[in-house]
Formats: sequence, C-alpha cells, structure tokens
Amino acid sequence: MKKKPEILSPAGSVDGMKAAVAAGCDAVYIGGSSFGARAYAGNPGKKELLEAIDFCHLHNVKLYMTVNTLLKEQEIEKELFSFLQPYYEAGLDAVIVQDVGVLRFISRHFPSLPIHASTQMTLTMGKGAKGLTQYHVTRIVPARELTLGELCQMRRDTGLEMEVFVHGALCYCYSGQCLFSSMFGGRSGNRGRCTQPCRMLYYPGEGGEDRRQIEGRYLLSPKELCCLPHLPELIEAGVDSFKIEGRMKRAEYTAFVTAVYRKYVDYYYKLGKRGYKEYLSGHQKEWQEDMRCLAELYNRNGFTQGYLEGLSGDITRRSQAKKGEMLATLRPNHGGVYIGKVISAGKREVTYLAEKNLSAQDVVEFRDSRQKPSYEYTLGKDALAGQKITSLYKKGCKIQVGDSVYRTKDARLLAEIREKYLEKRVQSAVFGELFAEEGKELRLRLEKRDAAKCISIECFGGFCEKAEKRPAAEEDVKKILNQTGNSSFYFEELTVKLTGSLFLPVGLLKKLRRQAFGLLEEEIVRRYRRKDTCMQEKQEITVQQREGHSLAIAASVMDKGQLSAVLGCPAVRVVYLQTERMEAKEIKEAYEEVRVANKSPWLVLPTVFRAPVWRLFEKEWEREGGIFTLSWDGYLARNMESLQFLTEIAGADRTKIRLDHNMYVMNQEAYSFWEEQGIWKLTVPLEASWEEIKEFPFLGQMECIVYGKIPLMVTAQCLRADKEGCVCHDRKGKVSPVFFQNGKGIEFLSVNYCKYCYNVVYQKEPLFLENREGWWEKSGISSIRYAFTTESKEETADILAGRMRGKTQTGHFGRGIE
Repeated sequence: MKKKPEILSPAGSVDGMKAAVAAGCDAVYIGGSSFGARAYAGNPGKKELLEAIDFCHLHNVKLYMTVNTLLKEQEIEKELFSFLQPYYEAGLDAVIVQDVGVLRFISRHFPSLPIHASTQMTLTMGKGAKGLTQYHVTRIVPARELTLGELCQMRRDTGLEMEVFVHGALCYCYSGQCLFSSMFGGRSGNRGRCTQPCRMLYYPGEGGEDRRQIEGRYLLSPKELCCLPHLPELIEAGVDSFKIEGRMKRAEYTAFVTAVYRKYVDYYYKLGKRGYKEYLSGHQKEWQEDMRCLAELYNRNGFTQGYLEGLSGDITRRSQAKKGEMLATLRPNHGGVYIGKVISAGKREVTYLAEKNLSAQDVVEFRDSRQKPSYEYTLGKDALAGQKITSLYKKGCKIQVGDSVYRTKDARLLAEIREKYLEKRVQSAVFGELFAEEGKELRLRLEKRDAAKCISIECFGGFCEKAEKRPAAEEDVKKILNQTGNSSFYFEELTVKLTGSLFLPVGLLKKLRRQAFGLLEEEIVRRYRRKDTCMQEKQEITVQQREGHSLAIAASVMDKGQLSAVLGCPAVRVVYLQTERMEAKEIKEAYEEVRVANKSPWLVLPTVFRAPVWRLFEKEWEREGGIFTLSWDGYLARNMESLQFLTEIAGADRTKIRLDHNMYVMNQEAYSFWEEQGIWKLTVPLEASWEEIKEFPFLGQMECIVYGKIPLMVTAQCLRADKEGCVCHDRKGKVSPVFFQNGKGIEFLSVNYCKYCYNVVYQKEPLFLENREGWWEKSGISSIRYAFTTESKEETADILAGRMRGKTQTGHFGRGIE
C-alpha cells in the first residue's frame, strides 16, 4: 500500500491552528504578518507564531509558513531575512514559495529549510520542477486543474513530494496567472490581496446591451471542491499531502473538515482498498451524514470534485455534454442546506414545512424560484422534521408559496465541533515510569513515541521517606499523576514501582510531574532548533551587457491577418508567432513570410503546457518537416514546462529564450535565478509600475509590452462551453469571443483557445503606453512589444501606425500594486 498521505490543514489564526491539531492533522500551513497569500486572514504576529511552531512540534505536527507572494526588491533586500530568521531558528518545517527570487534567497540564507513550490507557480508537470531541486525544493503543489491521470504521471516524473488540494474554495483562474483583482483596485492576488472579482455578478453581452434587461450571473464562481469521493484514487496516485483550503474560514470549519479527511484516510489504511469500499457500501448513513455536515459548514451550490475527472482543461477528455457543472452561477457564497418549502405566505407571516430537524440559533433563509434570497432570520427554538414553523418577516420582502427554505448556519453542529475540538486542550500521549525507593530520589521517566523517533527524559524529585502511618499505594500515586489538567501531555501508559513502605506527598508528586513535563517539552522543541543561518549579504548583480543599444520593436500575432499588417510595418523587427490559432502548416508559411520580409521570427509556446500539450509538441518535434525543423531566432516561454521542453526535447539554445511577463521577474534574486539557468531575456511584469521598472538593474535585458488586451485570467474553464457545450470541433466557434460586463459596465471578453483547451479572459479596453519624450529609447530597455489577440488586420495596421480606436489604459504602469 502507498505511503499514508499527510493531512495538511489551513490555519488563518492561532485558534484555527489549534483546532486543526485537535482534529488530527499532520501539518498546518499558516501565514505570518507579511508575504502570505492571505493578507486578510487573522495571521499571527511574531510571538504567537513562534509559540505556534513549538505547539505543533509538541504534538508531532509540522508547521509550514506561506511566503507565497511576489516580492519587490526592497522587501527582499531589507525585510525577508529578518522576517524569516526567528522562525527558521525555532524549527519552522518548510516555507511555501511562489517567487523564484524568494526561492533562491531562502535556499542561500536558510540552507536547512525545505521549500515547497506553491500552486502559484502553475506547475502542471513533474518535468516543470526539474530546475527547482537545486534550490532545496522538496515538494510541489501542482495546479488544481490537473486530472487524476496527470497527477499519476507527475508522480512518475518526479521524486519530489506532491501536495494536492482536496477540499475548499477553487479559483476560476490557474493560480499565479490572475491579474483581475490587481487591475481593478490595485490589490494583487500575487501579493496576497485578492478581492475575489471571480465571486462578483456579471452580465452576458457587450456594453451596448442594457444590463437591466439581462439577468446577471456569477459566471466566474466555481463551486467548493470536495475530493472525499476520490480519496482512494488520490492515495493510489501517490499523493503525499492532502491539502485543505480555508485560511479565511472559521476554526470550526478547519476542525471538522480535518477530522473527516483524517477519519476516511485512517479507514482506508486500516481496512485496505477492498475493505474500505465494502465499509462505505455498508455505512452509507455515516457517509451521507459526514457529507451533510461538510455542506452545512460551507458549500457553494453543492460541491464539485474539481478537474480530477477531466471536466475542463484536458484536451484528451473534452465532453460535449457537461456544461458548467463546476460553477455556482446563482450564488457566490455559502449555499447552506435545503430544509423545506413555504406552504403559506401572508403579508407579514410565512409558514414552512421543515424536512430536517432544526435547532435554536439556526439561521434560516428563504429563496425564490431563481434561488435569490428574500429573507433570513435566526430560529428561536428547536423544531423537528415534519413540523410546521411560522415566522414573521420584514415588510417589503417577497415570499411566495413554493419558495425554498435553506439553513445557512447549523448551530447544533457548530456547538458540537467547538466542544469536541476547540474547547478542550490538545494533549499528546506519553509513557511514564515512576521509581520510588526509601532513601533514594524520586524518579520519573517519560517517553514520547512517534513513528519516526522516541524522545525520553528523566526527572528527579525529593528523597523518598518511610511512611509513619498509611504508606503510598500504587493506584493512589497513578491517580495523582494522571491529573494532567491543562498540560501538553497525558499518560497513555503509566507504571509505578514502589519499593518499601513510603510516604509520598501529593504536592511532591504533582511538582515532579510538572517538572518532568516541562523537561520533555524543552527536549522536544530543542531538537527542532537551528543555528546554521547564513548571514545576509548584499549580492552584487552581474548583468549580461548588450552590445550597443538600439530599441527593437516586436509584435506578437495570432493569425495571418494580423501577420500581414505587422509585415507591412517597417518599424517592427521581431515577429512572435503564437500557435493557439494557427496550425503547423500555417505557422510554417508564416515563418517563411517573416523571413522574406527580413524580420526575425520567434515561436511562442502555449501559456499552459500540460502533459497532453507536451505530447502534441513532442509529436511535432518528431514529425519530419515540422515547425521545430525551422531555424527560429528565438522562443517565448510562459511556463516552466515549455521551458523544459525547449531545452530538453527541442535542444534550444537558452540564450535564445525569452520569458514572458507571467514569469514574474520583480527583483534581483529572480533575475539571478534565471541567469543561473542560462536565461537572461525577460519581459516586464504587467503588475510593475514605471517607478519600479526604471530601478531594475537588468532593464537592458527586458522587453515591455506597450500594447495589448490585458490577460486578466488564464483558465481551464470555458464560458462558451458552459453555455453551448464544447465547441473544439467547430472552426467558427473556436474563434469568436464571449463578451460580458460587470455591474459598472466595464467590458470583458473570454477567448477560447481550443487547441490547448484553455481560455483567457481579457479586459476589452487595451493597454497602451505612449512613447512620451522618447522614454523607451532613453530607458535602456531592450525592446517593446505589441501583443495582438482579437484585432482584425485593419485594426492591427491602425494600432501600429498610432491610430488607436476607442479608449485605452496604462494598466499598472502609473499606479503599481499594493
């Protein structure tokens, strides 16, 4: 049988951490006061976090810290070392990291600290992690969009641990590829400040349509993930850690979800594959009750098992039938549990028939036929299933016969969870032996036994005296020692060995137990301490210098129409050929046209490069006369996997590879990371401001996008497929965007790139950075790029000539992000 997976629980606060430990987790992940991807959680301060590390270690639980955001230069240079040092020395078990600059920095300064590559790195294959191992990366957290088959393949391709999300909220976008929040308010998800625009109401259609005539939907809001039904397959796939999302949720949620996954993982390993299946078959009532309780705590229009079955994003398993099954388009928050229907409704009074038992302090909500809430109230007393319940409701609320009734807070369940996990002190088992002999020191020996180690101490009390009256009895001594109260331990087994007729005062025994427990605590936490921190030093960056400086102008194109316009522009020297819209034959033809026009052809690899896409490109590489037989001047890579493909399979010269904006080089450490990989051509991140850009010492190696629709999201979801079913075989459907707008009338379009089965959500209003006062030439930047997506041939020509159509924006160039 496979190794038992770790249960990894979220801790948005110290209370959440303790609840997770009490419920049986193996590890928790938590953010500190800085640099975590949940800036709005109740993240503990330094003192609390140091205590949390010790608390977890006392109970054989690991604590991982989230440092999974993009850091600016000043933050890495002046803050990161002093922030991490005390936690590292206290025995922090691992850090979760997104920024490759942070990764490099930590691996150099904190050499014994394991690093987990965050899901924000958008790793979709084991091959993508090959360049990370030299930086002390021990675990990868793959993109949540992967199927079971892809997870199995990843397990075969890498010796690194694999951590997979099994429960909680799902992002609409591939993590690490979302700019939606930052572009509307300056709060970046890459900086831990996501405002969750995916949970907002949107209206189908373009801006010319009257939103009052259109019913809004939560078009970008996925259901809650629940992989409990797939637990056996995930175990057999070799997943090392089951990760529960929820640092923004209450401690009761953390405790119960942890307990449920703990229970069923333990069942599987106790009963075996066949026995587990038989157990579930014979205990459906228990299973259904656990699923109900999970839904009571939090669900969004029910649960989804995510992408494990290949519902979206896998080009080999597209389905015509499944439309929007993963989305909760009617409601963006907790959906509650259905409890009955309205049977009568007056002007101020409503009666409903309860189909479940209800408790005082339950929150009850009425919803109309379109599931829109009309009124909610808190129940005053208990009610049984089958009982009619009458309540007053506020004037102006519309409730009708037949409306549904939901419970959004189960007061009894929350009280039970609090009593079981939150209000009781967490204690770990120890084995004890007490030795008492007249004339000798009282001695208590303790052992804490875990699967991997055994820690023991001995503690001595006062000298044992002969009893003048009633001598101490073994059972009385055990009873006193077992009164462990609020200590960190309890006795799993206690042996008392009394030699002779002894007087053992109660106070002496209690003091000895207290001292012994204290010594054991000190010994446990001592074993986690570190002292091998490498002192911080200012690293001088060596930048590959360009010979001379002549600003290059580049343009990326999606189709032959755009290409024609670009070839007609003398100023453009570099042409990026994107493969999403063009087949191999068209790409080869386009390559020849670029060469004839005396321009430089570059091949652009897909934004998402999953295993099926790797196989497509591998076949193209092997095909006689394929696109990789062409003499490309360079390649544009947008992910770790395509980078690995280019260097490992296609044999590309690393100096001919440019990293795109979504590879996020925001600091010198990140530049040095890529330089160590032999890559020094970069692209300015779309979240960088002008003030930050001009301070980049490696600006001479960078290209800046000065025109293009901003890619707000890259997603395995598909708005067109949600509405019509998959259109991957429909040539016309593959090229027509889906338009929608928010409540303020801001317009967006979702473009489905069926060839690789991903979509990109763009803002309709494009980015355009004017070359004021010749800034581009003066800045020392390597090149600028026009990034064309849905523009026609005529629009492309006008834009290159400086004739913009409609409104444009400057993105973060003038404002930056928090």
